Amino acid sequence: MPLESLSDVRVLLVAHKAAGTQVLRTVFTLAGVNKLTLTDEPRRALELLCIENFHAVFVEGALEHDDMPFAIAARRIPALLNPMIAIFAVFPEARKQDVEQARDLGVHDVICRPVSAKTVAAKMRGVLAQPQPFIAAPSFFGPDRRSKDRAGASPNQERRTRAAKKTKVSVAIV
Repeated sequence: MPLESLSDVRVLLVAHKAAGTQVLRTVFTLAGVNKLTLTDEPRRALELLCIENFHAVFVEGALEHDDMPFAIAARRIPALLNPMIAIFAVFPEARKQDVEQARDLGVHDVICRPVSAKTVAAKMRGVLAQPQPFIAAPSFFGPDRRSKDRAGASPNQERRTRAAKKTKVSVAIV
């Protein structure tokens, strides 16, 4: 899929706050997403995922469906058309524990508010251009985090490097 434009990308937005939904709708429009479906009910979102093809799902916060996190329900329902769909969690402020929990639930990425059109477009292009492999285990079904770095580094190679500590230099004037 050519990703110069996101106009043909179908996105499902699951949000329960009206004001937040309107802001996100505007952000998606600015990012170039023209095919946006909105719902405020996780049950309805799962029904839509079973009958329509979407490229990505953006979920506001930690929504639940029948006492199960939405991301797990979206991955495990047998009737789902695409259990490997890109799922993004949108948080007003994501603490480390929120990001870790979302990761463990099988979410592709976490986006913090305020959300910009540039961030949405970059995240969508990254996931759609190079889909991540998935891990299917008894206690986890979701994207493989080891392949997060797409620059060619091996999965086990450390992606983050520490900056060299500043060294004190003394100059002797003779």
